[in-house]
Amino acid sequence: MTGPRFSEQFIDELKSRVRISDVVGRKVKLIKKGKEWSGLSPFTAEKTPSFYVNDQKQFFKDFSSGKFGDVITFLQETERLSFSEAVERLAGEAGMQLPSD
Repeated sequence: MTGPRFSEQFIDELKSRVRISDVVGRKVKLIKKGKEWSGLSPFTAEKTPSFYVNDQKQFFKDFSSGKFGDVITFLQETERLSFSEAVERLAGEAGMQLPSD
């Protein structure tokens, strides 16, 4: 899903410039496990890690809460941002110029 301002091409380029593990790693202590990263859920109080991040596939999956998605969804869920706000924040971090309206 892209907002009216952001083309699918812009979103794809943005996600290719930002590693999801870097963004998630600001909120969750991640440990490398093979091709994935794991950590405790940022959405539930758990003692055994059931939260996974995959940089190659650019998604997170939280088995304790059932939440999953990409880097934009993660920011929306953890920072309570709208889609546009999450995209704007990531674009700033990636040094990308936002498309004009």
